[in-house]
Amino acid sequence: MNREDLDGKPYFGEQAWVTPMNFEDDLRSQLNVPDRLYVHDVTLRDGEQTPGVAMTTEEKVEIGVALDELGIGVIEAGLPMVEKDAETMRRLKGKLKNATLGCLVRANRKDIDDAVSAGVELVVIEHSINPVACTCAYDLDEKGLIDKNVDACRYAAEKGLTVNWMGWDAFRYDDGYIERVFRGVVEGADPERVTIADTFGMAHPLATMNFFKRFRSWFPDRLLEFHCHNDYGMAVANALAAVTGGANSVHTSVGGLGERAGNISLEEFALVTQAAMKLDFGLDMKRLVPVGRLVERASRFPMAGNKPVLGDNLFNVDSGLIIHILSKAEEAGFPATVMMPYLPEMVGRSDLRFVPGKGAGGAAIDVFLERAGISADDGQKREILARLKARSTEIKRFLTDEEFAALAKEVTGS
Repeated sequence: MNREDLDGKPYFGEQAWVTPMNFEDDLRSQLNVPDRLYVHDVTLRDGEQTPGVAMTTEEKVEIGVALDELGIGVIEAGLPMVEKDAETMRRLKGKLKNATLGCLVRANRKDIDDAVSAGVELVVIEHSINPVACTCAYDLDEKGLIDKNVDACRYAAEKGLTVNWMGWDAFRYDDGYIERVFRGVVEGADPERVTIADTFGMAHPLATMNFFKRFRSWFPDRLLEFHCHNDYGMAVANALAAVTGGANSVHTSVGGLGERAGNISLEEFALVTQAAMKLDFGLDMKRLVPVGRLVERASRFPMAGNKPVLGDNLFNVDSGLIIHILSKAEEAGFPATVMMPYLPEMVGRSDLRFVPGKGAGGAAIDVFLERAGISADDGQKREILARLKARSTEIKRFLTDEEFAALAKEVTGS
């Protein structure tokens, strides 16, 4: 295959080469993607609810500004009844150039008054629609649940706020119940935005996509949003399914921070939608890792080394075969995406590197020796390779460049 065979294809580029199956007409014809797409980020609210995570007002403001620069549509800055969060909102007001400043409130007038005082533009009015919780914790039947939320939404609108009504723990009940509750609130209060939450992240992605097609048919003129947690490891898959079924937005958090297994990971969602599917959410991909590092420092919540986009180990290559293919592909004019899912530069990092480890082969040894400025004959190279594999296995990691150079000098006597 020549480079010319790939240039111009929607799935091929200098920074990412994805599967052409994502662009087949049969697949794209099944998608129901709205024209208006945006990200509603909850890092400063749901993300900070991660057990053990606490951020200062200064850190939250800095993160909010960074999220705005990244291209987030709505920044949910916290709970206005919490003074630290209210101060964050007051300080963010006027600093955001593009994003809408929002917060989460309970379905009561006092919380909404607090939101007005904090200076936000948008409120997410939340309430569980779990009928057991509504009966036991709130003493609400179905009509009472609807009436309570209609009153809160109307009151917020009277106060000049953009209203986003969110019914959470909504996916464990039948469609008829979900439709009655959501229609009751939407028809009674006329909120501009409507969010449904799979709070425990249990739905199959196809179930989520099919549901959002029905959801869109119920409310064709609303901005529809999806909130999902990652308890079953399907948050990002379900977020994509929601969008392809008709959602305008999903609620993300940087690094997937959030209660229990966390929320929809912002950087993973951005990678899937904008790189793999070419759906434009207006996000500046090069800012993903800088924002991720900022949140990692503020939260003191370390990301796993294999975490998509943010993991420290993502672009360390010690496979001799991969190094060989990459070297030959570069000679033939192909980008490194021949053997990489995407280049680190696409998401704001620059750390693709070959590392001396147990997977090294002959081609890799040549690379490492050249990098170290050490010459070796074929016999010495074989000895260096054998010692490298043994040493890497012994210490259970790859060697640093300095450690490799020392090993090579032992063999060559240089």
